[in-house]
Amino acid sequence: MPLCIVTYDVPSDSLRTQIAHKLQDYGLDRLQFSVFHGFLTRNRAEELALELRELIGEDEADVRIFFLCEKCLRKTIIVKERYPLEAVEAVIT
Repeated sequence: MPLCIVTYDVPSDSLRTQIAHKLQDYGLDRLQFSVFHGFLTRNRAEELALELRELIGEDEADVRIFFLCEKCLRKTIIVKERYPLEAVEAVIT
């Protein structure tokens, strides 16, 4: 299962909170205030995207879902992390 990063920029406080709760419902962990990460299959991420589109409706929002492959993950420079890279690699492989 690939590592997934979700970022969002949403002006509305209530919508921002709803999006954060939805991401947590999908098992993603908060990395920064508007950045979540975790492991999702492509199908599960597409399901999340559909639910987020419905939640956002016509409101202003920028939500992006990124996948990091194992090769990209190995090239990532992390200054300080909550989880050691070895733990992430163990889940990927």
